[in-house]
Amino acid sequence: MNILSQILALVVVGLRNIPNRLGNSMVIVIGTACVIAVLLSVLAMSVGYSRTIQGDARADRVLVITRGADYESNSTLSRENVDLIRAAPGIRADAARKPIVSAEVVLVAPVIRRDGRDAYITLRGAGPQLLKVRPELKLLSGRMFQSGLHELIVGRAAHQQFQGLDLGNVVRLHDGDWTIVGIFAGGDSVRESEVIADATTVMTAYQLSAFNSATALLTAGSSFATFEKSLELSPSLKVDALTEPQYIAMVSRFMRKLLESVAYLIGSVMGIGALFGALNTMYSAIAARMNEIATLRALGFASTAIVISLVIEALLLSLLGAGIGIAVAYGTFNGQAINTLGGSRWDSQLVYSLSVSPSLILMATWIACGIGILGGLFPAIRAIRAPVAESLRMS
Repeated sequence: MNILSQILALVVVGLRNIPNRLGNSMVIVIGTACVIAVLLSVLAMSVGYSRTIQGDARADRVLVITRGADYESNSTLSRENVDLIRAAPGIRADAARKPIVSAEVVLVAPVIRRDGRDAYITLRGAGPQLLKVRPELKLLSGRMFQSGLHELIVGRAAHQQFQGLDLGNVVRLHDGDWTIVGIFAGGDSVRESEVIADATTVMTAYQLSAFNSATALLTAGSSFATFEKSLELSPSLKVDALTEPQYIAMVSRFMRKLLESVAYLIGSVMGIGALFGALNTMYSAIAARMNEIATLRALGFASTAIVISLVIEALLLSLLGAGIGIAVAYGTFNGQAINTLGGSRWDSQLVYSLSVSPSLILMATWIACGIGILGGLFPAIRAIRAPVAESLRMS
């Protein structure tokens, strides 16, 4: 019998005998399932956050902010600055031959979460060309806000997560009550966590004299260099122009790293615990099978075949645990909407959905394989190193 036949025979025999050592086997399965479920649930936060932050980011959409500012809310652009930005080359024009630019202000609005706790979300004042700059924004119900009126449109995610944001509701903001006249969707992007109003009206209500940012839609992604160079050469402008993906990478780096660090820290601790649990369990299981293993060696089964079969058995148990953990994490957390800090100094809430992505599932499977292989390898090597005669005397 060649070594492959020996391995197959030993694996079949080992799997058939699992019911006789069900307790030890379940320790490996349950331990691995817990590690995978917890790791996926935390990493799903990071993946969901990154997906929402990136949203519908476009290379031909540019954000202009004050030089050195790290967020829109830290930036200040005068009306003269905005006029100069509108005149820069490379900006796409609408049907009326007006440059597609939205000068915006970013503030916060108080809301109440569904659990009754107070929170803040982003209040964005946008220009009349908002829907041209961001064509992915679509009204689901109601209508657009009108300039000069205290009117708001609410993102779908914010509408679902916070109280009092239904169509027709009144929100108490600065300078009186503001009426919600529309609810919009935006491709699961960060805009869906905001309430948006007319920029000029917001500035009047809050007694602001400057915008925070200007968002422009370029003729093409390749136009960015020309547009950026024009702004740099203007003596009156001290601004930075960032493509939307560049800006998103800048503002999301801290929260993304925090979520990933927490996930990997928890996952590492639990993974090490599961590995030691698997080692301990396999040592115990194999110690109880020393007589069986010695008999196999005496019958002529190769030590390599015995080791590989024991590792395969541990690997299959770990993969079973991984399958259970993945199923629990996917069924419980995937698509679950949560809200957390959006990452700006205003501490506004960002609503996003957890995402158990295929890449996370693949990573979890590899981790489970590692736990199974290492958990089975060392006890198996120890078992075949024991003298046959001594092992046969064990009960």
